[in-house]
Amino acid sequence: MREVLLASVLVCVLSGIAGAQCCGDCNGDGVVAINELITAVNKSLTDCADATPTEPPAATPTPANRCPFTFEDSGNLCTFRGRFNQGCGAELPSLLTSDGSLLVIQIDTLMQNPLTVAFSAQVDSATTAHLTAWVRSDSQIIHPIEGQVELAANGEQLIIFPNDPPFMIMSCNFVRYVGDYVAANQLSKQQSELGPLERSPARPIPELSESPE
Repeated sequence: MREVLLASVLVCVLSGIAGAQCCGDCNGDGVVAINELITAVNKSLTDCADATPTEPPAATPTPANRCPFTFEDSGNLCTFRGRFNQGCGAELPSLLTSDGSLLVIQIDTLMQNPLTVAFSAQVDSATTAHLTAWVRSDSQIIHPIEGQVELAANGEQLIIFPNDPPFMIMSCNFVRYVGDYVAANQLSKQQSELGPLERSPARPIPELSESPE
């Protein structure tokens, strides 16, 4: 019985069929070695059911509608766009970066003065941080602040929630920023479509100042 089985395996190897079914020349070097012949015999005992190579599972791609990084990742950028007051104001683009322990979130005010306002926050976990300070782009004054930052909905949203409104933009209190993730190339396209006329003219300092206590 073994001689017949061995003969059938040799026929497979010589005919080139074993390479696909019974693993004759397993390493593809053009030579059927003794160890490869033994492998072919063993596989033939199970009708070569497990001889067909299987492709490794493909890596799951990161969905395009969420930030692929967390607060604990270092040196990465994610962009968002959202509102800071549900009753007034406009949608503002923001840029999030982290060094793994400290977050910096820069928000475009859509005004000439100041162009942006930035928050800093200390990282607590992959998706949470606590606010520590904010600063205007046209000022060196650092304002302490308390509140929370969250990367929500599996990276689809950025939430900035100060304990008290720290300033106003376009006469609206900055209450709670909820921004949806936007790919950087999409955000650049949206900003270029706005054009310079869409940006509000320079406003007096009180327009973006500390809210009255």
